[in-house]
Parts: sequence; C-alpha cells; structure tokens
Amino acid sequence: MLRLEGKFAALEEISPKFFQPVIEWRNDKTLNKFLNQPFELTLALEKKWYEEIYLCDETQGLFIILDKATGTPLGTKGWTNFDAQRRRCISGRLLFGNKNFARHPAFTEGILLAYDYTFARADVQFSHVVKENFKSAEHIKKFGFAENTGEAQYPAELFVNGMAQREYFCTREMYLAARKKFERFFDRR
Repeated sequence: MLRLEGKFAALEEISPKFFQPVIEWRNDKTLNKFLNQPFELTLALEKKWYEEIYLCDETQGLFIILDKATGTPLGTKGWTNFDAQRRRCISGRLLFGNKNFARHPAFTEGILLAYDYTFARADVQFSHVVKENFKSAEHIKKFGFAENTGEAQYPAELFVNGMAQREYFCTREMYLAARKKFERFFDRR
C-alpha cells in the first residue's frame, strides 16, 4: 500500500483498517451535507466498494490523511477518472473528519502531499463542488483551482444526486504557484 510522509502528516492508501473512521465521517450529518452519497454507509457497503470497485480500478485512489506523530486518521483526499494518456483526473474525496485536529497543520500538509503526488502524474485536475458549498469552493481556490467558465470537461459531474455542481480546474503551474504560500510551513525538499 502506498504511503507518503511530510513533517506533520502521513498519507496511507485506503485499506480495511481505515473503514470505521471513514464510515463515521461519511455518515456524520454535519460533514456529509454536500457529499455525493445519498445513503447510509455501512461496513458491508464500504467493503463491497473496496473489493469490487476500488481494488479493480486503477483510475482512482483514496488517501487517508494521518497525524504523523500519533497515526490518528484526520480525513481523506483522493481522485477518480485518472487518464494517463491525457494526464488528467478529477480531484476530490476531500473530507476533514476528525474535529479534534481542527487547525492542525497535518490536514493541510496532507492535502499538499496528495496534490504533489497527483500533479506528478497529471498536468491538469478538475474538481466538482456543489454550488451552495461556498466553503469548499474557497478551500480549493487556496490550492490554485479556478472555476471552469468554458465547456465542461466532465458534464456528467455537474448534477449528481440532485445537487448542481460547478466545475473547477487546476493546472500543475497553477498549483505550484499556489503551493508557494505553504512552503515555509511544509516544504520537505
């Protein structure tokens, strides 16, 4: 399983040992208001998704963001629709689940580690944010994303489970420019 480390955060690819916190976070009504999950997630459903979809699909990935010092799971960050030929993917699956680590640097560094990993393989990433989810839209802009005002690249993602979404994009150059403001805290080069 893939593992990445920074100063404060570590990323581990999803595995059964992380199912319980992921299920709790995704079912938390304060966290899942804008998630594309119109059902109660159970251990059986998580296991089925993992075994029958995730492990069989090389176009997606999901990291668990951990506090490096304690190994405590904080949240998730991932991607779908990775296209190696076109060097692009959909960035998403961002969920901050562990409220005990609010404002802890490990979560932000974990996001940077995930973007560093995906932007080493993709020239552009897209993200889809529910129109009313202003907090998430502002959050991804901090990492270089801008709203796509042209033709939608993933039109099927613009309306999911009854929720209208906006498409955002970020090139590697846009990300690297935005990343500079984080370097004094997290640079590990």
